[in-house]
Amino acid sequence: MADSPSLWELRRRSLLRAHKRRREEVAEGLHDFRVALRRTAATAGALGRRKIARRAIAIVRSLSSDRQQEVDRALLARIRGLGLLSEDAATALEIRWKPPIAATRTDRAATGKVEKLFRRLTRKLRRLASRARTEDLQRLLAERSEAEAALGKPPGRDDDRRLHRYRIRVKRARYLAEDLVASGCLEFKASVARERTTQEVLGKWNDLRLFLERIDRERTKAERRGAVRLASELEDLSRALEAPLTGLRREASSAARRLAEEERKNPARRKAAPVRIPTISAN
Repeated sequence: MADSPSLWELRRRSLLRAHKRRREEVAEGLHDFRVALRRTAATAGALGRRKIARRAIAIVRSLSSDRQQEVDRALLARIRGLGLLSEDAATALEIRWKPPIAATRTDRAATGKVEKLFRRLTRKLRRLASRARTEDLQRLLAERSEAEAALGKPPGRDDDRRLHRYRIRVKRARYLAEDLVASGCLEFKASVARERTTQEVLGKWNDLRLFLERIDRERTKAERRGAVRLASELEDLSRALEAPLTGLRREASSAARRLAEEERKNPARRKAAPVRIPTISAN
């Protein structure tokens, strides 16, 4: 892809911006960084750059715990505001979930490893950006076609494991569609919008699901410590959130089934376009 900026260059720039936001501790900076890495992995996987994809995913996974901490603390703040936990219980969890003020030696080593992987990744993307590969568009179209076929198979009802896997498939399909839009295939814009909406619904369900799993772990720990009152409050909170979780699961399952039905009715079995070097949009 010879036109400037290339798809690889777009991924590199996106990573650098997100990395800067994370380092500056901007709100959602960590989330944006992980999304940029996942997009890079999707692009690299589709274009046969498996090592790049593995490197990007390795960084994503190393930051999963930190991101989950952010999500859990945000949900805890909302629950505290709604009065679903006493001030004492909410404060106790906030203290337990608060990131350490000073990084330990292990934390610093882990951060150093992430930075080293990140530098290698961006250097490789810079080198790839200088090369023109006219077959990349066709490979993206082929990968997107496979992703669409996977979206046509909905998860079973009330099956959290399969619903979670479907959420991951939606992400990958959306990222590939965004690559194609950036490559000049504007017909994929509708797919991007549809999959973004589905992904948001699935994300809300997944966030609350993981939050409740953590609350259950905290309840077990409280019982072991003999913190009877805290354990009781956390059990009550779990019961109170069962209905909202059930509702979100129902919405997520419905959204997944609707998307799957749309894919089955209107499969975009697009054949690869004639070999061309498309214009890459920076938007």
